[in-house]
Amino acid sequence: MLVTYYNGQFGLSLRHPATWRTEQAEQDGVWYRYFLGPPAGPKNNPAVSATLLVGKLNGSLDEYAQVYLAGNTLASSKPEERQGATGHSYLFTSPDGGTRHSLLLLEEEGRVYGLYAQGETPLFERHYAVLEEMTKSLTLERPATYPERRNDDFGFSLRLPPSWKESRRFSGGGTLLLQFTSPPLAADKDRQTVHASLTLTVEPLSAAATLDSFYDGSRQKLGESFLVLKHGPWQKGYVDVLRTETPVAVSNVKRFYQVEGRRGYSLAFEARDDVYHRVARWYDVIASTFKTIPEGAKP
Repeated sequence: MLVTYYNGQFGLSLRHPATWRTEQAEQDGVWYRYFLGPPAGPKNNPAVSATLLVGKLNGSLDEYAQVYLAGNTLASSKPEERQGATGHSYLFTSPDGGTRHSLLLLEEEGRVYGLYAQGETPLFERHYAVLEEMTKSLTLERPATYPERRNDDFGFSLRLPPSWKESRRFSGGGTLLLQFTSPPLAADKDRQTVHASLTLTVEPLSAAATLDSFYDGSRQKLGESFLVLKHGPWQKGYVDVLRTETPVAVSNVKRFYQVEGRRGYSLAFEARDDVYHRVARWYDVIASTFKTIPEGAKP
């Protein structure tokens, strides 16, 4: 079962097995995130490992690749592209054939992004399908490349990652509700996956309504079960971080509010408390793409 790791600092996402252990480090200006496979052998060392890396690119990408390729036997290489960033992927082995490696390197604006995997040859071959899927899943999360969802009837546009899928839609009486579900972010012991959600609501307002009256009315509808942890400005509106608790789970919500003409807009991102921090910056990235369209504006 694969879940999605998101890094807001560098705008990266990667799918990896939910059971793999992860660690993080930084050395000589290069950031690393390690994904460690299941234990194997008498010493219970990871069967294979995959390392996500980000660093400043001094020189060419080919020169950077030689740090890994030098002294090894190259089996194959091919050009790669992710969200406009270009590079290469490689498969290679140690001189004695005992260890196999894969490497993906991408270049964007003077920075290198990569995924390096290795393991003893039999173990690498056993886990190769997973390692290949991890490599294919590496995504540079650039909001400008997200598909645009524009709705002229309700006066807004929003860009969403392709990995976030629409799961619910309702409209009537001048109101629109759209719900989107994130890719799996974690998995419980019973193998149930944990997701984040985005609920976008558009509702009609009276001619006398203001941002503050819309915000106050929305807060009253939520009720006392939603505790406001933080409140602040956002674009032409407000943003709240809230916490809500049920007998089953504790969830955090990041809720954005905006008014345009006689419509009120809210974007509510929600995730279980233990995964919220993993994607909180993703919420900000998605929300930054939200735009209202004044009534009567041409598409």
